[in-house]
Amino acid sequence: MATTSTLLRVLRLAMVPAALLAADTWAANHPAATHKGATTEPGLQCQQVRYLRPPPGDLARAGGPARCDAAALYYDTRAMHRPGDADWDKVRECAFRTGDSAVLMMLYANGAGVAPNLGLAMKYACAMPSTPAELRNRLARLKRRDARTVFDQCDDAGPALRDFCAAARERQGDRLRNDDLAALTRAWTPKERVGLDMVREAMQHFAEHRGDYETDQGSLARARLRAEALSAELDRFNEDLSEFQRGKTPRFSEGEYKALDDKMNQLYQQFMQAVPGPDSYLGSIRKSGVEKTQRAWLAYRDAMELFGSIKYPDVPASGWRALLTSRRIRQLDELEAAAEGR
Repeated sequence: MATTSTLLRVLRLAMVPAALLAADTWAANHPAATHKGATTEPGLQCQQVRYLRPPPGDLARAGGPARCDAAALYYDTRAMHRPGDADWDKVRECAFRTGDSAVLMMLYANGAGVAPNLGLAMKYACAMPSTPAELRNRLARLKRRDARTVFDQCDDAGPALRDFCAAARERQGDRLRNDDLAALTRAWTPKERVGLDMVREAMQHFAEHRGDYETDQGSLARARLRAEALSAELDRFNEDLSEFQRGKTPRFSEGEYKALDDKMNQLYQQFMQAVPGPDSYLGSIRKSGVEKTQRAWLAYRDAMELFGSIKYPDVPASGWRALLTSRRIRQLDELEAAAEGR
């Protein structure tokens, strides 16, 4: 027969979850108590929400796909113009089915297809692989989040998430760029579309070379730097097309193009022949990679000229060549400055 002291211990243990839930409910209803001076350590904050459960209606239904990528679904849905509840249902069910805590955290933090729930957002934040510092920052951001902003796991990404976040941002960027291009070229002729596809392929090849060979791959932030270099070229291409459609096409004479071409060739030769100085910050960038990138750029330049002759026949070839050459000069100048350490 159990003793009185044993029964008391059992009762105390049974009361712990309820007490922790009560503490979390009280904190949610008393935001003033969560000011900086009252913030608890992450471990205790996680204890306060560990027993929270999502509403039964939020859980994944039987019969859903056995395999899915919750993160990809989340960011694709976030990039939609007006995602509906059915779109978010797919994300949520996939996240529950695969146990993707990061996606569940963002869904409940942002109220995406569910009722906003700080406690559940914190619960799933605590389930993410994190260092104590990362978890502390994430929980603090959740508590002070402005309802007008979108909470994202990548806003405080540590080393383990940087590559993923760079890829996620690029995935979103690709989708937005494709949507913009589709709207911009809706009335174009088949021939004009073929020309666009040709120059986009050449531009993509050049942009990838810029990211792979003219970005320091030895840096801890290499994935982010590569993605930024790639996005810069892709975004500029879309911006250019928008400008061209508004009648702002490049106007350079043959003489102006020749002067730019001479300057570019001089910079390229200087870089290829120079020995990097002691203060160089080229990192993993090699001359062989820059040579490959230059060849990709030449193919891009020629494809742009051909596309221009199809879509904008009144613009002289020197205009397209000069436009891209002036930009390549800036890129080569940056590489030379890095080699010299200035």
